[in-house]
Amino acid sequence: MIRGKNLSGEIAVARAIKECGIDHFFYVTGGMLISPSIEKEGIKMVLCRNEKAACNMADGYSRVTGKPSVCYAQHGAAAAILASMLYEPMYAHSPVVAFTGSVPTLLRDLWQYQDCPEMPYFEATCKFNADVTDLSRIGEYLRAAIQIAVSGCPGPTHVNMHLDMASDVAKMQEVRGDKTFFKVPPFRPRAEPGKVHDAANLLISAERPVIICGSGVHLSGAYNEVKELAELISAPVATNYKGKGSFPEEHPLSIGVMGVYGREVTNQIIREADLVFFISVRPDSHTTEEFTAPEPDSCKIIQLDIDPVVIGRKYRADVALIGDCKVVLNDLLETLKTMIRKPVLKSTRLQEIAKEYLRYENLISPMMASEDIPIKPQRMIKEVEKSLKSEDIVVSDTGQMLCWTTRLMKVKKAGMTYIPCGGTLGSSFALAIGVSFGAKEGQRVLNLIGDGGILYNISELETAKRCKDMHVPFVALVNNNSSLGQTRPPFENWALKGDFKINHADFTELNYAKIAEAFGCYGVRVERPSEIAEAINGAFDSGKPAIVDVVTDKREYAPIGLVRRTKKEVFPGVPSY
Repeated sequence: MIRGKNLSGEIAVARAIKECGIDHFFYVTGGMLISPSIEKEGIKMVLCRNEKAACNMADGYSRVTGKPSVCYAQHGAAAAILASMLYEPMYAHSPVVAFTGSVPTLLRDLWQYQDCPEMPYFEATCKFNADVTDLSRIGEYLRAAIQIAVSGCPGPTHVNMHLDMASDVAKMQEVRGDKTFFKVPPFRPRAEPGKVHDAANLLISAERPVIICGSGVHLSGAYNEVKELAELISAPVATNYKGKGSFPEEHPLSIGVMGVYGREVTNQIIREADLVFFISVRPDSHTTEEFTAPEPDSCKIIQLDIDPVVIGRKYRADVALIGDCKVVLNDLLETLKTMIRKPVLKSTRLQEIAKEYLRYENLISPMMASEDIPIKPQRMIKEVEKSLKSEDIVVSDTGQMLCWTTRLMKVKKAGMTYIPCGGTLGSSFALAIGVSFGAKEGQRVLNLIGDGGILYNISELETAKRCKDMHVPFVALVNNNSSLGQTRPPFENWALKGDFKINHADFTELNYAKIAEAFGCYGVRVERPSEIAEAINGAFDSGKPAIVDVVTDKREYAPIGLVRRTKKEVFPGVPSY
């Protein structure tokens, strides 16, 4: 953008976001006519079928690439819908920039069509929320929104301008993009050396340390540092579900995913720790199984996070390390190496943990080998694992599917190859399509979703098909039990045998493979467990976006969390494991 040049708002927006490193724009047409100018700048335009999906796709693209992206909606109800879905990138610390267009300022409060005060909608889910009332400053506001989105703890931002500004002309200040902000993280702050030394002393003196990794390990790319630290001090490594994949789950020190959706054996190992090292984890009740793993004040705590607001909310930190986890862990490793000459061996404890872990594997192995029809979801996960290549990306929906994947599916090598949604049912479908736009050549994207979630955004199959040359192969596997499985157990009558309908949870049986075919996509229905892996690979090889519809047992419930361990009268038929 040339300093002092007269430009329309449409052109100013296009040039500003291009200059600031945006290469994908997810949108629903309406309101301001800005898309032609953005397309002329070489930015890839993805027209979506609804505003929620546009946000999800931008989120998926940003999560897998670390780059900022933009999603757009017009004013009124569309802006409100977009704002509601920004919960997902907020949860994932994803640098999504939401852009909206409101009614002209001179027509505010005159009952203009679709006029409503959009700005408050974005306060709860955005790091930065700006209403541009001076056209000449639109470029600087967009630049600020993009830079803020990727900085510190990344997260969504929002810029709103007004419809008349798209065609209006103003003298613009030049916008210069800074490549520092083209990807997360732009900066890597270090913790104080004294704090690093204190953390090293605690780690060396601990007899039963446990490392817990969160999504910041992915954002920082600190995979090697976590592995080296664990091996140096012989500490088992757990993750929350956002951090799954930050440590290879076939490594001898891996103890899997903790928390409400995690493994009971993992939670128990954490309860027995004398030191817990939270690495880029927000230790909420879900992550810590209702604050029981660990219990507050039951052990020493080291907490590392780039965001100081996270420190000490529920767990008092004996040592707080504020900074980027990659550089802080590097500093910690250097300090530890001056204090110990060879890796610390805690063979007795690790042998005990290995025995506990083996008992768990022996417990779930028969479930994952089940030949039952309808198919058991545990067996479905085993067949999914068989079909995957190491570089493939799995995107999981919430609810029971999130529990099955975090608990039973192993990520074999560290990296961003497992992406969960944050609790918005059905959002993973469009999220996975967005991931497929950002994935590398040679990767494939598999969305694991239930029939309770798939219909939220199934219209985006058309988007995936229309844009198939812009993304890597994409397949959705539907765990089809014709039910909202996570809400069903309290209504169960365990005395009844066989299949029966629960009005509060069960749906009409649908064939999602045929629905996919109606979209001109590939669909296959699976009713036998031995056919799942072949169906998945056939779907990937079809050259089309695809749905694999797996018919599963609606009375097989995920063993989610503390409530099922402590309230047997509520869930008498659901074991905790």
